[in-house]
Amino acid sequence: MNDPRPDPLIEPRPVLDVDGVRRILAENWDLGGELVPLHGERDLNFRVTDASGARYVLKIQNPADTAGVVDFQTAAVRHIRRVAPDLQVADVVSTRSGHAWSTTNDAEGRRCHVRLLDHLDGHHPDRDDLVEADLYAWGRTVASLGRALRGFFHREAAYPIAWDIRRLPAVRNWASALDEERRRAVLDVVSRHEETVAPTLAALRAQVVHNDLSRDNVLVDDRHAITGITDFGDMTHTALVCDLAVALADVLDGREDSIRLAEPLIAGYASVTPLERAEADLLADLVAGRCAGALAIQAWRLSTHSSAPLPSTGAWHLLQQIQAEGLDRVAAGFRAAAEPTAYNRRSTAELLSVRGRSLGPLELSYRHPLHLVSGSGVELSDADGRRYLDAYNNVPVLGHSHPAVTAAVTAQMRLLNTNSRYLHEAPIELAERLTATMPAGRLSRVLFVNSGSEANDLAWRIACLATGRAGGIVTAYAYHGVTAATTALSPESWPAGDRPRHIRLVDPPASGDETRTVSAAAAELDNTGAGVAALFIDGAFTSDGIFGPAHSWTSRAVAAVRDAGGLYVADEVQAGYGRTGDHLWSFAASGLDVDLVTLGKPMGNGFPVAAVVGSADLIDPFIQDTDYFSTFGGNTVACAAGLAVLRTVEQQDLTANARDVGAHLRRLLADLAVQDDRLATPRGWGLAVGVDVRSADTGNPAPELARRLVDHMRERGVLIGLTGAARSTLKIRPPLVFTTADAERLVSDLEASLSDLAE
Repeated sequence: MNDPRPDPLIEPRPVLDVDGVRRILAENWDLGGELVPLHGERDLNFRVTDASGARYVLKIQNPADTAGVVDFQTAAVRHIRRVAPDLQVADVVSTRSGHAWSTTNDAEGRRCHVRLLDHLDGHHPDRDDLVEADLYAWGRTVASLGRALRGFFHREAAYPIAWDIRRLPAVRNWASALDEERRRAVLDVVSRHEETVAPTLAALRAQVVHNDLSRDNVLVDDRHAITGITDFGDMTHTALVCDLAVALADVLDGREDSIRLAEPLIAGYASVTPLERAEADLLADLVAGRCAGALAIQAWRLSTHSSAPLPSTGAWHLLQQIQAEGLDRVAAGFRAAAEPTAYNRRSTAELLSVRGRSLGPLELSYRHPLHLVSGSGVELSDADGRRYLDAYNNVPVLGHSHPAVTAAVTAQMRLLNTNSRYLHEAPIELAERLTATMPAGRLSRVLFVNSGSEANDLAWRIACLATGRAGGIVTAYAYHGVTAATTALSPESWPAGDRPRHIRLVDPPASGDETRTVSAAAAELDNTGAGVAALFIDGAFTSDGIFGPAHSWTSRAVAAVRDAGGLYVADEVQAGYGRTGDHLWSFAASGLDVDLVTLGKPMGNGFPVAAVVGSADLIDPFIQDTDYFSTFGGNTVACAAGLAVLRTVEQQDLTANARDVGAHLRRLLADLAVQDDRLATPRGWGLAVGVDVRSADTGNPAPELARRLVDHMRERGVLIGLTGAARSTLKIRPPLVFTTADAERLVSDLEASLSDLAE
């Protein structure tokens, strides 16, 4: 059966002269006073100021609005005021007879419903008034209003309105009113909606939403704080995320930087109502759909009704921006912005300007620093939605934001996060699984801490106590941590010429000069009276320039330190968890008997968890003599992350992947080095790869060229780093889920970067 109600897209606003409006006020509310016309696309609105100075808004609703629709809007307002009194929504003033509305006939004889509302102070902001902080607050208001309405329903909520984005396919009926360029763009959006959006949209959270929190329907004060929410005329029952999409499209349309400015509004919304992944995935499409609908509907209304308002150019401008950027790329940026955070998002420029005031002169990577907002697998995304291939970060061994770790951490956090002085399965199971992976059966004890630095610091304390000695030996440019003890073990971090008295350096393997041996270093320490407590070795020699595997060198070094009475500490923070491709631990591939093993944050894919693994004869006396305990080392959440990482490395056979992909990467790099004299033959072990950059004329290290290559690769969307004493070695150390295709892209972009930087 056909719906007898007038079409709200066609029906013009009510027509009434001032005398007629005054008569309505007097007859129904005993009011008189000053009348000032207000904005209203479909309704006739007036601000009323009576003799006492009290102000109201008189709303003469469009003839298309039935009594049911008016009751729907009235009931919603009263519900919001009851459940969320902090939201500034105007109350409905009852008539003399106690009703929420009255009726009247306009000058053309059409029946209209009339309501009187409390007046809300403020003004509608101009398009460019709202800065990021304002948009963040706007997003929070959209979400708060949606939350207030989630328990509300009305029989008229299903009344079909064209402004519901779920009904976007109907836009085809009106697109003929557009010019060819706009019509083509609109129909492209509609087709994509029908094919990819609609099937998912139907399954998302749905409820009654305001559906029109545009600048015209929100009031602000002089500081842009929201003081009022008006016009519930487009309210409907639809997908919850559509409310956010409408706000994004209508608040930001026409701005030159609309896509970037969408992020704080999305983040503000998500801080109140976190978006589900499917909602975040569709958000950009829904914004494009709102723009497409606005263009077609407004053009069609103008073509069929000459008194309709002229279409806004803002929706077209925003749709052009989205299509120029690419819907998939915009969607990635919106998805990143929707991730819940405990902080306010800021622009890249703002972060750069204020970072030093808060964090001091801490170094940033790359000449043009990256403002990262999300990561997945081997990809990172910046604040502009650009993606980068991450061939640098070793901590997320499973790749960024791995779902197994995320799920394990989240599930355990919901249950319990406490220290290891209580009995719990997680730390015991993780310790058992770790010791089971160690080749030496005597490594039966695990001490959990929070970082690799803390693990190496603890190993140093254990070694000093066990040997009664105070000297340490490390390779020439090693890095083992940031504590006082581990900084002394990290010549990479020493001020020039400032070697600690109790530390001696030895040449890393294949460095071209191995005159400084462990035996000589131990003899020097004995002569000082310190003696040798421990030799620390990173099996990949990552900070020295990446020189692993070096089984013969390591065997000689360990034998020498043992002869001198010291311990061998295998630092697996960078080389462990399968990175070398031969074994889960780099020391195990050498078949050596290790005294202590240290693990860092790769153990939790970036979650703060680390460990020292050793024998009972070393660990137990240390605990007894020092009453050692780490407050949150081995907490239940950290151990859940550690277990998830071990399981995933085994299930996905990431050690074998590191072996195979690393070998493929080195072959490609070797081929490139044959073609370009500025690269030396690559070194590496699994997915720890180093390539020296040198002068094509002299063969000497070329640190400036190396730095420029790293920056150039960043501009191409590939992240690598630098290592070695001369800072002239390209460091390639990606997550272990790196693929052969990723390796091929890296080498292709390196070849292009070398060509761009031809001497």
